[in-house]
Amino acid sequence: MTAGSLGTLRTTVDLAFAAPPGGAQGVYAATWGQQEMWHKIAQHRPGGFYQLSQIIPVGEPRSLDTVLECLRHLVGRHASLRTTFHEDAGGLFQVIHRDGVLPVRVEEAPGEGRERATAAALVDGFQEDEPLLDREFAPRLAVVTRGGAATYLVLVCSHVVLDGHSERVLASELRTLLAAADAPAEAEAEAEARTVLPPVGHGPAEQAGAEARAKSRRTSARSVAYWRATLADAPPALFPSPTEPSAAAPIWCGRLASEALATAEATLVRSGLGSGALWLSAVARVLAAHTGRPATTFRLPVSNRFDQALDGYVGNLSQHTVVTVDTAAGTFRELARRVERDLMRAYFHARYDPAELAEATTEIESRRGAPLDLTYLFNDVRSRNGKPRAAPADPATAEAEESGESGESGVSWELLHSSNSDIKLHVRVTETRGRPRLDIAADTSCLSRSAITDALFAVERLLVEAAREAEYGAGQGAAPAP
Repeated sequence: MTAGSLGTLRTTVDLAFAAPPGGAQGVYAATWGQQEMWHKIAQHRPGGFYQLSQIIPVGEPRSLDTVLECLRHLVGRHASLRTTFHEDAGGLFQVIHRDGVLPVRVEEAPGEGRERATAAALVDGFQEDEPLLDREFAPRLAVVTRGGAATYLVLVCSHVVLDGHSERVLASELRTLLAAADAPAEAEAEAEARTVLPPVGHGPAEQAGAEARAKSRRTSARSVAYWRATLADAPPALFPSPTEPSAAAPIWCGRLASEALATAEATLVRSGLGSGALWLSAVARVLAAHTGRPATTFRLPVSNRFDQALDGYVGNLSQHTVVTVDTAAGTFRELARRVERDLMRAYFHARYDPAELAEATTEIESRRGAPLDLTYLFNDVRSRNGKPRAAPADPATAEAEESGESGESGVSWELLHSSNSDIKLHVRVTETRGRPRLDIAADTSCLSRSAITDALFAVERLLVEAAREAEYGAGQGAAPAP
């Protein structure tokens, strides 16, 4: 064990793993989700950031051996975690390994109460660079200890092989394995750990097979046709692109959660408006007022978990879709209803062969005579089947909130990246302490921190006023006719 900064003790353990009997192994075509993120990373390296992170409390401190055994079982169980990739003239292929070795960082917290901060620092370190997936496995694993006992697990993994839903599946399975490991005898614990989780029925190899079928080809064709129609008349970008890549500015994220926002959202949802559409409509209106440009095209990540059978799938099903929000006509309520309709249509056109979409966007750019700007993102991470829900606890985000700068304005801040070639503006809705939280992250050459603050509070005012109008309208409707 070697000494690190601030007296922290750290070491690396080689975790040998193997697929269970009958577990997938071999070479298969890459899935659509894998292809999309692989080529996006290649396009933006090193200016994009495509790793997901989880900080998982162990609960009662456990022995390091127990935790490592749970990690070993999890990696062997899921083909995505033991996959590398190979690209040649025939395309991109996933290589699912039967066995292998993953390094696991073990780090002793420098003092009592510093375990969570140690885990967050490990996440930051892992996310500084993307793994080279043609020669490395995607997971970056770490265990934080106190007095030699494990207290937190850290999982950082490339978006090529995991999406946000998969992260939550893995965290849940780890907790199940840890609970099973509490059996009194080691032999009993190992036996129980191998039976408490159901068999993996659908993995990336099976997903690649499903995407090769005629039904999936038709799905891709419909999605690509939707993209063509949406992007053919996409409005100009809100903000000009820097003339040189090196001109990219830092990405700051401002966050606002307030009782006023929570109450306004609840009132508007009760009046029949969709939650995600409310936020996107309000932000689009505020941006239109700021820039003088009424319409914006947003890119939206979609989980593609439309089938309940995919709830336990561990891999990357997430792809993107696009929607244009035009604020020029109608009331806010009319805008929100229009956006809700457009979002529902867009969400069902987020499954496509990336090669087919790349060909289509090249044609569109050629006709337009200019590249498309798809660096504006909207993501309501609470949404599932169109209904608001509480976001799963995100310890890394919670840590950032607690340590981030927060002034009297009520806006907390985080520097997401020193630069990012894939994002100019990212609007994200999540939940904190039972209330909706709005995040606006922007390249500071587009929106300064003061402009982000203004935008956050402008959205709050807009939604509060819309809620008052909804309540007034409901009261008028309930009154007897004159």
